[in-house]
Amino acid sequence: MAATTTVTIIPTTSFGTSMGNYDGSTTSFQSDNTKGDGYYGFSDGVHTTQVRVTGFPGTITFQGSLATTPTSTDFVDISGAVLTGDGSTLVTNSFIYNFTGNFVWIRASITNFTAGSINTILLAH
Repeated sequence: MAATTTVTIIPTTSFGTSMGNYDGSTTSFQSDNTKGDGYYGFSDGVHTTQVRVTGFPGTITFQGSLATTPTSTDFVDISGAVLTGDGSTLVTNSFIYNFTGNFVWIRASITNFTAGSINTILLAH
């Protein structure tokens, strides 16, 4: 099935500048919850994400929830959908991740955000 929805999970966010759920000073934050495949009742569970970063040393993990009204503890890490930085090597690149799961909600979890920028994180399903 072709992607029917593409949304921005995190817009351009630079280290040290407040944007969305990032206060500009913490090294870890989560995006807002974004509707996943399961929210719309699709049965294939196919999701595609694109991550673009510049000078980014941290880790970006995608998390999913099956709860219709999730709390922060309802989210689990999605295996294989991770950009893992070592905290010191600055990464500039674009990455595509595909994962399958009938997740009702998806979010991105950012850790070790100590430099650079997240240019965009997109989700299509």
